[in-house]
Amino acid sequence: MIGKNLANPSIYESVNKSFYASAQKSQVCIFLSYTSEDRNTVKKIGEYIQNAGFDIYLDIYDESLQHAVSQGDPIAITKNIENGLSVSTNVCCIVSEKTVGSWWVPYEIGFGKKADKPLATLTLKDTVTIPSYLEITRIIRGTRSLNNYLNELSKKSSLLFESASNFIEKNPYSMVQHPLDNYLTWKE
Repeated sequence: MIGKNLANPSIYESVNKSFYASAQKSQVCIFLSYTSEDRNTVKKIGEYIQNAGFDIYLDIYDESLQHAVSQGDPIAITKNIENGLSVSTNVCCIVSEKTVGSWWVPYEIGFGKKADKPLATLTLKDTVTIPSYLEITRIIRGTRSLNNYLNELSKKSSLLFESASNFIEKNPYSMVQHPLDNYLTWKE
């Protein structure tokens, strides 16, 4: 089972929004917070998470948000971010050294915290420091730690647990390159 990106309008519009509001209690959707300079890396990580069976909210397919950004409309940007966070059950901030300069990541983390969403921070390869406001989150350093995090989240649903466990077992670290080796270290 491959997860969906709920920011994709063809998926989001084809599903009744009230379904996701009621399904939030049993489904897992991870909002991926990041700085735009890391977009390509985050896209690969998002695909990995989806392949493990999880729904994500990755804004690259959110046409309304992209339009608001191109127009420089902070009210519409904020509204779209809040909508994305409202359909998500968890927030994962993907951090590099560039995250310190982001204006929107702190907002997303703060909104997620205020909404009692579980917060996590995944550090990209070669990330030495993280912004202090992220120290209140669960810190995930590397692929092994990401897999452990996904396994824990998958326990909310027996179907998701089976899918995530099977996927992670098929993607162990070995001498063969792991799909995330270019982006994450392997350590815990």
